[in-house]
Amino acid sequence: MSSKIRNRVKQSKETQWLWIIAATVVVVLFSGYQFYTKGVPYFAEKISASLPKPIYQIIDEGSLNELDNSEFSESKLSEIKQQETRALFVSLLGTNASSEREFKLEFRQWKDKANAMALANGTIVITDNMVELASTQQELSAVLLHEIGHVEHNHVMESLVSSSIVFVSLSVVLGDISALSDLMMQGAMLGINQNYSQQAELEADLYTHNKLMALYGNSDAMISIFEKLAKESDEQHSWLSTHPSFEQRIEQLKQNP
Repeated sequence: MSSKIRNRVKQSKETQWLWIIAATVVVVLFSGYQFYTKGVPYFAEKISASLPKPIYQIIDEGSLNELDNSEFSESKLSEIKQQETRALFVSLLGTNASSEREFKLEFRQWKDKANAMALANGTIVITDNMVELASTQQELSAVLLHEIGHVEHNHVMESLVSSSIVFVSLSVVLGDISALSDLMMQGAMLGINQNYSQQAELEADLYTHNKLMALYGNSDAMISIFEKLAKESDEQHSWLSTHPSFEQRIEQLKQNP
């Protein structure tokens, strides 16, 4: 065999190997993408639904304690305003909540931010500024119902479990599992602070829309509180930054009259 033929054979084999490597990389990336976008949410939902109640309680309490130590300060709302808001919260739960979670409302200050968030077991934290910004009962109902919706759909725990699945998967692949002992609490905080998926936010919005329609005959309060928050923060507000765009959310409301 001449050297020219041998070179051609060699080049042909090298080309074949390059194609094999490229195809392998594509398959791995595609599989990883499918696992992250479809597999992780599926398993997160199933695992979250099977977790015992004490796990929810531990994560809920630990998350609130961590936030109190690092982010929150004591509420300065008047006792009357807190009582009025709690009464509204209880009335909303009486007609709308159906999950097994233990709902309770907490008031905090958070660096002058108008914010609200749901924790894993049903604790809902609302800041003084948010209570003041929601100047009508319907607007305040919209804020509270949105967070109740996150609990009803189990978004917080599913986010935590999703983060944990990804963390464990990467640790196994990379051979580093030294941090697994702190996984649950780190994942809990990550699940709270990371951006909610657009699907989760839109689900909570739709939940709120349906409940407001049943209570008041319209969901105009959702749009009005969104508009207030946008003006307050020029659409960089923390309560909005973890959510889909204003336009997208308002458009969904208009499509569900």
